[in-house]
Amino acid sequence: MKLRLSRFTGDPSHEYASRIGERKQLRIRHSHDYFELFLVDRGTAHHLVNGSVQRLKPGSVVFIRPEDTHSYEEISEDFEIINMLIPGETIHALFQYLGDGFDPERLLTPPLPPLAQVAQTEREAIVQDLEQLILARRIHRDGSDSMFRVTLLHIIVSCFPILPDQRKTEIPIWLHWLVLEMMKKENFTGGLPVMQRLVGKSEEHISRSCRKYLHKSPTELINDFRLEHAARSIASTNEKIVDISQDVGFESLSHFYHLFKKAYGVSPLEFRRASKDKSTEVLLFGALPLAGRIPKGQAL
Repeated sequence: MKLRLSRFTGDPSHEYASRIGERKQLRIRHSHDYFELFLVDRGTAHHLVNGSVQRLKPGSVVFIRPEDTHSYEEISEDFEIINMLIPGETIHALFQYLGDGFDPERLLTPPLPPLAQVAQTEREAIVQDLEQLILARRIHRDGSDSMFRVTLLHIIVSCFPILPDQRKTEIPIWLHWLVLEMMKKENFTGGLPVMQRLVGKSEEHISRSCRKYLHKSPTELINDFRLEHAARSIASTNEKIVDISQDVGFESLSHFYHLFKKAYGVSPLEFRRASKDKSTEVLLFGALPLAGRIPKGQAL
C-alpha cells in the first residue's frame, strides 16, 4: 500500500503532526511518496521495515524515507507514536541548507531508516515542540509553515547530530577538564591567573592550545562564561547592572557593556526589559501540558 501526501494535506482535520495508536492501522504494511519522522511516545513494538526489525521503545525516533516499506508488530497495549509528514522538497531544502558538513547521505542511503534513542527529557521537549506546532497552526496560520520548518530542523539536528570528524585531533584531556573547571563561578571570576594555576602550564601554552582546539583565546573563553552568568542574573534578578558585572569578574563597566551587546545584540538594560516582557503567545505556549494536545492521525 502506497500512501500519498495529498491524501492527508487535503484534509483540514489533519495537522502537521498526529498521534497514532490504532493497532489495525499500525499493522498495515505501507510506503509513502513523502518522508515521515516519528517519535515513540509510549509503549513498545517491533518495527518491520525493509525486511528487518527495529525494536522500538519510548524515545525512539525514526526517519522514514519514501522508499522504505514498514509496519508494526508485537505492539504493546499502550504503544503510541507521534508522526510528522514531510514533503520531499522540504527535506531536500533542509539538507541543502545544513550543507555537506551535515552529511545527509547517512540518513538517506542506509538500508534501514535511521533510528535514534532520546532520553525522557528530550522526548518531552520534542512532544512540547509538536504541541506548540499544532497550536500555531490553529491560531497563527500565517506563521505555522515557518514553525513547522523550525520544529523539523530542531528534531533532525538534535536526534541526528553532526558527527565529529574522527580524523581531527581530539582536545587534550587536560584542556577538556580545564574548560569544565573554568565554567565554575569561583574560577571564571578569577580569570587567567586561576586558569594557569589550575593546570600548572604556561600562559603561552594555554593560549596556543585554546586557539588550536577551541578557536578562542583564553580571555575570550573566560568572558563567554562571565557573560552567560551575567545574562542569567540580569534576566532573573533586580540587581544593579554594575554589581552584576563586578560580581562575574569585569573591572570595567564600559567593557562589560561592549562585550554584552556584542554577544547578545542588545544592551544589558534592554536585555532585562525583554526578559520581563513575555507576550501572551509565549505564556500560552508555555502553559501547554505535555499530553493530549496532538490530534489523532487520519484513519487509513
